[in-house]
Amino acid sequence: PYIYRCRNRGIILKKLNMKHMKLFTAAIAAFMIFTATSSAQPKEKNNWHQKMQSEMIAFITAELELTPEEAQVFWPVYNQIAKTKSESHKTVAAAYKVLKEALDNENASDEQVNRLLDEYLAAKKANNDFDKGEVEKYRKILPAKKVAKLYTAQEKFRRNHIRNFKGKNYGKPEKK
Repeated sequence: PYIYRCRNRGIILKKLNMKHMKLFTAAIAAFMIFTATSSAQPKEKNNWHQKMQSEMIAFITAELELTPEEAQVFWPVYNQIAKTKSESHKTVAAAYKVLKEALDNENASDEQVNRLLDEYLAAKKANNDFDKGEVEKYRKILPAKKVAKLYTAQEKFRRNHIRNFKGKNYGKPEKK
């Protein structure tokens, strides 16, 4: 595997090391898996969501330094967990919305508010229990350091996007 680059009208031949080839192969595999799963989604989804997903996949792949074999096993598990987590978040959000509407309604009884609060807390507890179980699924397919890197990479990605969304340090890398 070689890369040809032009520099000052000359051609430089650079041999890629195995680490870069593995990262490149893993990124391509992740992209293929993502496009296969995203094509099954309805077309009216925002391009913003798809762009964010693509950026996250590339970021996680680079941070974890997944081998092609690891990527092939990791991404289907990750996508399934992400789908279940999304459904869990929607359940929590729906329970919150119903609770807030009841609180805004002056005619809501204490009994009704208590029941809705219990439903909201149960949805949050189920969401937290799911988070505890997902790490065990990752531990079955990845080494411990890569599992830990996954969580730090997700947090780093989230913080970078919040920072960019707020307009601070737009385009600048995160400080280490």
